[in-house]
Amino acid sequence: MRYFLILLLLLCSSCIQMFDDPQPIHYYLLEGVPQETDTASDKALTITLQLTSFPVYLDRLQIITKNDDNTINVAAHDRWAEPIQGNILQTVRENLRIILPAANIAISPWEKSTTNAIKINFMVNKFSGKLGERTDIDIRWTIDGGAVERFQGHFTDQQPTGDSYQELVAGLNSGINNFSLELAKNLSGE
Repeated sequence: MRYFLILLLLLCSSCIQMFDDPQPIHYYLLEGVPQETDTASDKALTITLQLTSFPVYLDRLQIITKNDDNTINVAAHDRWAEPIQGNILQTVRENLRIILPAANIAISPWEKSTTNAIKINFMVNKFSGKLGERTDIDIRWTIDGGAVERFQGHFTDQQPTGDSYQELVAGLNSGINNFSLELAKNLSGE
């Protein structure tokens, strides 16, 4: 009798799955600024990047959007292709390498850097948005060490977005690229 019930359950579950059209899962990555972006400085800088804080509710593969009533949506079929914290760090580093081509940039704590390196610490407070409205990025950062005097900043960015996750990710990508440009301006002394 027990084997009959197990077989019946397997048949029922396979029938249910047969009639569902599986939705494809879409994977997204942030990408850096184009290679032909203007350089901000040719100074030989040694820089260490560190992401010191990231919202726990965003630290997942599914893309998160927010609602007006302080609730969130977890995308069923739209995901980050890799952990978003690492993707943000890599994108900022690649952007700074293009904008500051003479800079040597390490990601802390995984890569070694000299003790007199310029340390860029940033804390992501918001990295989401609302489909059909806008993205919402909020990052606080500090630059300290090396030959520079300690200073800090607050970066916010909102990009209009359409109803698709692809448009939302493009807006978030644009915001991270703008953040990288702001860091480069501060590092080059403009």
